[in-house]
Amino acid sequence: MKLSAKIYAVAESIIGIVVGVFCTYYYIQSLSTAEDINKELLQLFVLFTLTYFCRCFPIYIRPDFAIDMAFISNFAILLYKGPIVAAAITLVSSPFVIERLPSYEKKFSHILNTPLIKSTFNMANFTLSVFLGGMVYVWMGGTVGFIKFPEVILPSISMILTIMLVNSTILLILFKLKSGISFFPSLLRNMIEFLPSVLAAAPIGFLIAKCMTMRNGEYLAFLFMFPLFFARYTFSLYVDVKHNYYVMLKTLTYTIEAKDDYTRGHSERVEKYAITLAREMRFSHSQIENISVAALLHDIGKIGIDERILRKPASLSSEERSIIERHPEISVSILKEVKLAPIVFEMIIHHHERYDGKGYPTGKGGDSLPLEVYILGVADTYDAITSTRPYSDASTPEFAMKIIREEKGRQFHPKVVDAFLRAYERGDMALIERGNREQDLLLV
Repeated sequence: MKLSAKIYAVAESIIGIVVGVFCTYYYIQSLSTAEDINKELLQLFVLFTLTYFCRCFPIYIRPDFAIDMAFISNFAILLYKGPIVAAAITLVSSPFVIERLPSYEKKFSHILNTPLIKSTFNMANFTLSVFLGGMVYVWMGGTVGFIKFPEVILPSISMILTIMLVNSTILLILFKLKSGISFFPSLLRNMIEFLPSVLAAAPIGFLIAKCMTMRNGEYLAFLFMFPLFFARYTFSLYVDVKHNYYVMLKTLTYTIEAKDDYTRGHSERVEKYAITLAREMRFSHSQIENISVAALLHDIGKIGIDERILRKPASLSSEERSIIERHPEISVSILKEVKLAPIVFEMIIHHHERYDGKGYPTGKGGDSLPLEVYILGVADTYDAITSTRPYSDASTPEFAMKIIREEKGRQFHPKVVDAFLRAYERGDMALIERGNREQDLLLV
């Protein structure tokens, strides 16, 4: 981590923890003036328990994207108890959280196996986000403990937006300092991706807060944990199935490439380059998933090509070249019964097309083909140039970049080349290459 990022992380951690400690102290002091201390402690226990278990069991929508269910409990606490109590519970519960990762990983994340700076940074981020969101709720006219429609709508929406903005901003500033990401596009993408899920979960938090205002409502609030954890279990099954599908694709690719020392690992490397490039071009997650699948399967048709042609150390004859140029169509023929997105088939069959229309198998080019096709084409070419093949030794990344620059507007789409250059100059491709070399050493 860069020095500037470390300084920022430490400063943010100190500020967030100081705010949380102040809120905790203030709340403890206020307990001495509570009208019914037993009821207050019971409510505190219920809200703390809800927050704790929500933090421990996030809902994974996909392997890299989870909804922290603690937002639901935080929302309820902010409506019913206000920002002081919400920040205090967030801070005090954080060190004890044992987060269940996606079930296929069979792992837990907790303070003992997480770097201290990461734990304190996240703890402070959550605390500050909740506290500032609660303050905005009050500032916008919300009354703590008074939960009634329609008065609560505008303050609640303002609170939700504030929590998301503060949380994302604190995190993205760190990423900006660490790796130079584009701040505002990333912030906008985060808001667009997370906001629908958060807004959909908000009514549950409202109902929990409403229950807390009722006589003995603390016990009723506990009942809301059951549908939440059932939803988590359902989504975990979906994520498991999706992960197993991805593992199956990779296993299929490994099996096909295992017989050829020259192409072993090619599809996985192309996948990594293509994903990095797609992220640089700010493609959506669903688009990146399709690119990932196409990259893994793009050369599966070579299983139908004679090995003597594939491994020929000399130049191919015109007849041999025409045979090998059939592999994109063979790939699609093999996969036609598999339920894949149409764009995946389009990427696979056209990944050897050129921007100037001189590629194969159809000779299409220009804007008649989607950008995803050209992304796969650049990633495939870069790996082919930097890898050892039967007919050529591996070239340097610098030489590969020289070729890609020269072919801008001819073989490759200009926008894709520009994005690849940005990622390369930032060092993203070098990180992938280093990771590939380390993996190759492990496989030897």
